[in-house]
Amino acid sequence: MCTSFECLADMDLLCEQLKLEICSKRNYSRRSNASMPTEQSAFRMNPSAIPTEKGVGIETIIDDGDYNFGLVTGTGKVGAAVGPNSVDDSFFGNMAIEADDEYRTRMLAGKKYKSQKTVLAGAVNLYGGGANRKPVKVNLGLAGRYNKYTKHFKSGVGGAVELGIFSIGYSKYKDEYYYVSPYPTLIPNTTYPYEATVVTFGMKVPYFAIDYSTVKNKLNVTATTDLQTTIKLLSTTFFWRNWMFTWASRTEDSYRPEYDFKTQQFTYVREKNQSFLGLQYSFKNKLILGVFHNYYLLQDYSLGLTWFL
Repeated sequence: MCTSFECLADMDLLCEQLKLEICSKRNYSRRSNASMPTEQSAFRMNPSAIPTEKGVGIETIIDDGDYNFGLVTGTGKVGAAVGPNSVDDSFFGNMAIEADDEYRTRMLAGKKYKSQKTVLAGAVNLYGGGANRKPVKVNLGLAGRYNKYTKHFKSGVGGAVELGIFSIGYSKYKDEYYYVSPYPTLIPNTTYPYEATVVTFGMKVPYFAIDYSTVKNKLNVTATTDLQTTIKLLSTTFFWRNWMFTWASRTEDSYRPEYDFKTQQFTYVREKNQSFLGLQYSFKNKLILGVFHNYYLLQDYSLGLTWFL
């Protein structure tokens, strides 16, 4: 038995009492970022969002013949994840730090950002998880980003606290962009380090999850403050039987220009706004198939596929 407050505040206990179908869905097992449509988006922004429940999940995002894989596994107390690419310049990811000519060229060609990094992450449930059912849960996560060009390994840390239906997440990590000069004898290859801070507030209730995140980048270069960027994300997911419907908005305050897909022109404005739609269906909780619009910020359509072993 549990008190009325515990049953209403703790989602695990609520699931147990009401036998809700949504409780077996991937997103609802997270400590934070429950509304984000993919595991890759969640754990690469904050490693403490890695589910620690027992099991193995293999996820891929398919876009224009390209496959972006991710692997997530848990033991009940500890979770781990790996991805051969970062999710920079995806809808739920950080802004890609890249040269202006590279950005313009790939946008005109309709090509997504090619990541320089492999991401490794792990999370541990410090309190309130597993058989210890409590309305307060605490997760801690660590992440590393390996840059294949510089051979450097950059670290990050994240934490998430869930208090009943509410959650708060915080993550901070260091990263770098390596500029490969087309004329190395005139302009040398250069490494640009930067630091990212991510804060997320979320709420989970039966059939619905919402998260609001801010991502702030600080470039460690001698320049004006215009090189600093802020991204604001509002993500919502509605769960109904085997279906998951996601709508999200993204506001990017940055130095790079805005690209108009209709006129194929660039305009210099600080604030850029975009939206996202996603629809996913779960087959016997072993396979999730999804269709996403604007996942890679190219007004594109992508397929998501997740297997649970």
